Amino acid sequence: MLVIENLTKIYENGFKALDNLSLEIPDGQFVAIIGLSGSGKSTLLRCINRLIDPTEGRIIWNGIDVTAASDDELRQIRRRIGMIFQQFNLVKRSTVLTNVLTGRLGYINPIFSLLNYFPRKEKARAFAALERVGIAEKAYNRASALSGGQQQQLAIGRALAIPAKTGIE
Repeated sequence: MLVIENLTKIYENGFKALDNLSLEIPDGQFVAIIGLSGSGKSTLLRCINRLIDPTEGRIIWNGIDVTAASDDELRQIRRRIGMIFQQFNLVKRSTVLTNVLTGRLGYINPIFSLLNYFPRKEKARAFAALERVGIAEKAYNRASALSGGQQQQLAIGRALAIPAKTGIE
């Protein structure tokens, strides 16, 4: 469950992007946040995973106070939250599969990634994510060869592969 209590974000220039926002999202609920450009949608999402710190308020995710989390705790929390940015941040010259696997770098020995080696379990997780978004057949294509929509699917697939518990073991 995600609970946001009295969240406010005021930027250094004085712009108030969020003003005393409170909401509760139960587990399994699908929520869309819509609004005009500059209305605070991205600010809210960045506050939830603490890419930016809120000015006031609390964010509680699965009983953990995200706003009070230490750096180590925050790393653990972020491992469980997938976020798809407006810019997909793909490595265009790498394959679709490698782009998904980069989302798992925090879970494997860093030497493996330098050698472009990923354990079989990680590849299975990546393929499952690609199947889920409908582009598994593109796994060995370069990301630059994908259409804009397929690049978005790839970014979603990468986010799906990040959580430690996806049922693929």
